[in-house]
Amino acid sequence: QAPISPSTPAQVLQDATAAGSNSSSSSSHAAAVPSAAEATVHVEEMFNWYKAWYPIAALETLKTDAPNAVQLLGMRLVLWTDKHGIWRCFEDLCPHRLAPLSEGRIHQSGQLQCTYHGWLFDENGGCSSIPQIGDPKAHDTACSSSRACVAAFPTQVLQGMLWVYADSSPQGWAEATADDGTPVRPAAASLELLDQGWELKSPWFQRDVPLSFDVLLENMTDPAHVPQSHHGVVGDRESDQRMSISITTPVTKEGFGSMVSPAAGTGSYAVTYTAPSLAKYEFPGPTMLLYSSPSAKGWSRVVMSFVGPRGSKQTRPATPQLPPVLNWFIDNVVERFPALQHALNRNAIIDGDTYFMHAAERTLYERGDAASWSKQYYLPAAADAAVVSWRKWVDKFGASLPVLPHSVRDLPPLMTREQVFDRYHQHTKHCPHCRAALRNAEVAIGLLAIAGAVAAG
Repeated sequence: QAPISPSTPAQVLQDATAAGSNSSSSSSHAAAVPSAAEATVHVEEMFNWYKAWYPIAALETLKTDAPNAVQLLGMRLVLWTDKHGIWRCFEDLCPHRLAPLSEGRIHQSGQLQCTYHGWLFDENGGCSSIPQIGDPKAHDTACSSSRACVAAFPTQVLQGMLWVYADSSPQGWAEATADDGTPVRPAAASLELLDQGWELKSPWFQRDVPLSFDVLLENMTDPAHVPQSHHGVVGDRESDQRMSISITTPVTKEGFGSMVSPAAGTGSYAVTYTAPSLAKYEFPGPTMLLYSSPSAKGWSRVVMSFVGPRGSKQTRPATPQLPPVLNWFIDNVVERFPALQHALNRNAIIDGDTYFMHAAERTLYERGDAASWSKQYYLPAAADAAVVSWRKWVDKFGASLPVLPHSVRDLPPLMTREQVFDRYHQHTKHCPHCRAALRNAEVAIGLLAIAGAVAAG
């Protein structure tokens, strides 16, 4: 394969990958089978998706007085707060009859209760009460059985988000816990927020999108689509769209880095990927943090915001390609009200390209698997270099992703545009800012209707 360097065109990288996947050998079949040692090395090189922290939700989107259902790596999980206000994450099923605990409630004892038969679970996932068993000895025996326990996952609150470690085993808990008993810092945590004293420039925006994780990150590491897909929001399709992307940090298990050089004169900026969940855009001014979690096949969660130096009034990158009046409106109105920001900017950005990717994902997996991208995609521009690097990362390190589709049969059916753009279920019902704005709008409409009826006599 061609070495990755700042001067390597994307098509050269793609062709090298395709050539490697199409190569044949005249050696015997036995010689083509890797040795046990080689196989072990390959397994060790692969990214272990269960041995990682994921920013599963922005804290302000979670209910503290009721359980919250989420998905991660195809696992159905439930998030809840115990009597000490500590966030807990369990497998979302009661061991009794497999009812979802997310449909339960937080008991007055501060434990999680399944409301099918009333079983209670403590903060560690142990069963503390089975109401149907009256004999104390039989009750204690049943509750102490390992079969009565619920799998509990390590959690931590960091950067205004709840993070979950995807391994509930004793070894997983040991790996997720530092020597001093505190949670280990996630690899994808923001150094800007934790070490450099920066601050969030706006509340976290969260949305579930109907895209598999590999396709979502492919899109997130591709700045070249912005002028077209996000025209009028953060881009201008009539602008000079020439762009060069060079790979500054070669692909490793930890991620990769690139430098984006637009011709439009807005300044170069770095785009990096840190496994498993962070795509970072280091614009001149605020830095954009794009966090993603692989929910299920065909679904992922996005949590994003901008960060910048404390005290700086700049809340977003400069967009000289937009009309001055629009820039003024964004800076002085939209950026000051999260509900407006979410409606007119964040959701509008996601709506700009999600349907393209939703449909393209099904075409990709109708024609092959995740590794067939190098045969299916034609990537001749240097602007495609980061997409190539992401796909090479998946091929080499990320192919064991539990929710990576193998064919189109693994994906939900193609959705309509209306279903893909369902902002209410994907965002609004979880967002406190947008829920409040929706309630206010409904009240206003109701009052106007009453006023109209009164005026009409």
